[in-house]
Amino acid sequence: MSKKTAFFLFRLVFGLGLLLYVVLGLSRPREIVAALQGASWPLLGLAFALHVFGFLFSARRWKLILDERGAGFTTPQLIRSLLVGSFFNLFLPTRFGGDVVRVSDTRRIVHGMTGSLAVVVYERMSGIVALLLMALFSSLVKIQFLRQMPLLYASLALSLLGVFLLLLAWKKVPRGFFAARRCRRPWLRKILGKMDAFHGIILDFLLQRRLSRRVFSWALLLQLNVVLHYFLIGRALGLGRIPVLDYFFSIPLMLFVLSFPVSINGIGVRDLFLIKLFTYYRYPAQFAIAFSLLDLAFNVIVGIVGGLIYIFRRK
Repeated sequence: MSKKTAFFLFRLVFGLGLLLYVVLGLSRPREIVAALQGASWPLLGLAFALHVFGFLFSARRWKLILDERGAGFTTPQLIRSLLVGSFFNLFLPTRFGGDVVRVSDTRRIVHGMTGSLAVVVYERMSGIVALLLMALFSSLVKIQFLRQMPLLYASLALSLLGVFLLLLAWKKVPRGFFAARRCRRPWLRKILGKMDAFHGIILDFLLQRRLSRRVFSWALLLQLNVVLHYFLIGRALGLGRIPVLDYFFSIPLMLFVLSFPVSINGIGVRDLFLIKLFTYYRYPAQFAIAFSLLDLAFNVIVGIVGGLIYIFRRK
């Protein structure tokens, strides 16, 4: 068995074990079913419909960056690629796993795969910055909540600081730095050349302030749509004690936690985080698990659509 397969099985078993623990140990299946049966289907339908806007915002942001590289991709093409990526996200440990598909789909641009990877990395970084800033600023309103989870907030603040230090260091590294390194091995020279091209492409993006502002605006709009999506799920389950403002820091925190490759598609980890969160608002575990299962179900439905697109486009 390869290491890759072993890690996949470990994350899958770990996630399913956590899910089994929260379902049987912290709640009862019939209570979870009762919470789901009491949900408002119109609100759930509206929450699911927001996925359309989410994919549109993501595609527009991605296209904006690709257009700077002279690519001619259309928004529908990019939406299809995003859907296929969501299919592969079902089996990968983070929500970024499907980016491999996106890099492959747009590899026929300047600098090929290296250029495509740089575009996706720059786009993802804008989303991470928007997510962390939203969580950090919104959390300042709830100081008492911050005291409940100090380590999580510390890691969030350190991550945001790390991103800005990385961007600062990226700008400080001179263009052509990697290509100028002396190396006798042809394969290593090739790698250094690709690293130099990757660094130069992202540096070009960072130095274009107008582009950065537009990309960040789309990223912020996307995150707002995500928060609204989860807010509607909460309202559908009757979680009226959670104010709308609280979603603006709790949901980014949840997404931040799910970005770590602990389990496949956040199974189990999402549930534990939501149970801890909902306890603060005096909701029992079954509501947190129902919330998590609805989120997972929506992801599976979108992933199935992406899988069908993948199957038929391969033919």
